[in-house]
Amino acid sequence: MSDAAKDAAVLQPARIGAAGEALRRRLDRRHLFGAVIIALLFHLLIIFGFWLLDRIRVRDIGEWSGPVLVKIGVPEAPESPEVDPGPLPDQPEQPEEVSPPDTPETVPETVEDRVEENPVPVQPDSAADSTPPAEETPKQDEVVPERPQEPAPKPARVRGEESGNSYEMNFEGSEGEVGRAGAYEFITSYMPLPQVLDAALIENIHGTDTMTPEFILGELERYWEPVFGDYTKKPGSAGIVPMKDRPYYWTLISDYLNFNPENADWRSAGMRPVVIEFTVSPSEGARGADLSDIRLKNHTNDPRIDEAIIYGLNRWVYYNNTDHPVKGRITYRFER
Repeated sequence: MSDAAKDAAVLQPARIGAAGEALRRRLDRRHLFGAVIIALLFHLLIIFGFWLLDRIRVRDIGEWSGPVLVKIGVPEAPESPEVDPGPLPDQPEQPEEVSPPDTPETVPETVEDRVEENPVPVQPDSAADSTPPAEETPKQDEVVPERPQEPAPKPARVRGEESGNSYEMNFEGSEGEVGRAGAYEFITSYMPLPQVLDAALIENIHGTDTMTPEFILGELERYWEPVFGDYTKKPGSAGIVPMKDRPYYWTLISDYLNFNPENADWRSAGMRPVVIEFTVSPSEGARGADLSDIRLKNHTNDPRIDEAIIYGLNRWVYYNNTDHPVKGRITYRFER
């Protein structure tokens, strides 16, 4: 027999028969039952120990709620014995009161006799109260706590900037009453258009499918005419673009000719602020409020610019929720 076969025979576990398996199960049940009994006895012993400790521990009276009465001495002693004041001092004997002899009662024959025999003086009402009236002391001024003053309504004011210029509008009312509701166009979009468009701008027109270079030139030739390659404003009224059309032409030359609005003719150094006063009428539905009584308080050196500012001011939308006209004022400043 080889060594490998011997090792395999040694490592094989021993086979247990049916009797051995039954004995092993019976021993397991006995061990389990003994462990349960021991655990139960251990818990009962702990519970008994806590109960015994609770019985023999000293209890403090402070643990009890409510008053505790402690009587010392005789059980029949009163709960709160009175303090013995000691012997009282000798008091003089008082004479006994002697009652007057009984007098026979006489009953008057009539009510009138009884009234005459025992007249009762009638005192006036003023004498009923014998105590003198207390003098009224002047009341001090009661101090009334002052109510916190409500914050004053915020005045209606509009500030803004456009193309380098700034403006400030003030109204004689609060923001909820009067103000500007919106602006469709900048005031600068109504300024005078350039007198001359350089030939370089005309040559570099870039159009789109809908706005072709030919269409753009046709629009420009309504108010400009070619002069030595440049496009110059037509003389007289033919070269004046109406106010309502100026935003369209400013967009045309800015977007398709790349004209810089900073180089516009109307811009000049040292331009004074324009101050305009006006009146806002009460609102009329969705239309809003109209401006009236427009007065130019401070103007520039170019009437065309003043006219453009007034026109642009009228194009804005206003509201006036009061029932009366409200005054307003705008200051338009040029940054250049």
